[in-house]
Amino acid sequence: MNAIKTSVKATIYELSLKMDALHIGSIAISEYNKVYLGKYKRDFDFFMSMYRQLLYKAIKKLNRPVSESTFIDYGGGCGILSFLAKEIGFKKVIYNDSYAVSVHDVKEISKALNIVIDAYVHGDIEELVSYVNKNNVRVDLICSFDVLEHIYDLDHWIGSLIAIDSNFSLVFMTGANPRNPLIARRLRKLQVKAELYGQKKERGWKEIDLNTPYLNAREEIIRTNFPALAEEELVDLAKRTRGLKKEDIIQEVARYLKHGVMKYAMVHETNTCDPYTGNRVENLIDLEALKRMIVSKQLKVDITNTEYGYSKNKLLNMPKFMLNLIIRISGPHSLFLAPAYTLEIENIPC
Repeated sequence: MNAIKTSVKATIYELSLKMDALHIGSIAISEYNKVYLGKYKRDFDFFMSMYRQLLYKAIKKLNRPVSESTFIDYGGGCGILSFLAKEIGFKKVIYNDSYAVSVHDVKEISKALNIVIDAYVHGDIEELVSYVNKNNVRVDLICSFDVLEHIYDLDHWIGSLIAIDSNFSLVFMTGANPRNPLIARRLRKLQVKAELYGQKKERGWKEIDLNTPYLNAREEIIRTNFPALAEEELVDLAKRTRGLKKEDIIQEVARYLKHGVMKYAMVHETNTCDPYTGNRVENLIDLEALKRMIVSKQLKVDITNTEYGYSKNKLLNMPKFMLNLIIRISGPHSLFLAPAYTLEIENIPC
């Protein structure tokens, strides 16, 4: 384990030097990823405290040396995890994202950093699985940072992963910790804002994301597909389909009109998603239900805590140090004070 920590720390230091020398404004990428990458450059130490923990957990699960292993960065955003994986020495690193703009941008960022990513896959889980199997890629790790909370249908997603023709492990870290009351309260406010009020487009807005209220969008979807519905009933159905994307909204309303009942029932009081993309807003996942679902697929699952990342602000680091001490004493499964948690699925069989 000490060798892993030393290697990861050295890699982070090397990437920090490259990031310091990076002139983001001169790279031919979208405003979205200029803003995104700028956050990483500005708060590099903070983010690396989190990525360091993710990589420790991931590398420990390998059944062969890093230099012989394949690493997939799922939902890779601006590519930071891919760059770290490549710099640490993985034999093959595959970057994946469903947003075409990010796939293009990471290719440009990789040139600027002089870090060569081995392959790029544009698409969701189905496209990734297809690419891996078609190209006979032997996968060892699939990892992500702040992606799990955006996945629309986790049951379907996990089921799709099993179709990969490799024996691999999955390590996904997310800050959407439902068991930390302060985090959960903050994220519920974000969900309510997206649902009822919408969000102002600012510099770096992701163009495929809806910025108007999700509730209004569902009303429009129902109105367009079921024009004979009375307005009062339409509004009620729009409220009851919170958390569904367009095709599922249409299916549920059609079922309701035919049978008088809906199969879908909202479980969480604020969880919601963009009805056009299915992208969930900081999904506060029922972790026990998630574990049961994964175990039902004959997979070994663990959910572990994450410590707070330190920044350059020494004053803010003092309470973080104390919180991290309590988190360590409480054990790896205590999430009450943790800023994030990690979903770990080990040795997914082919």
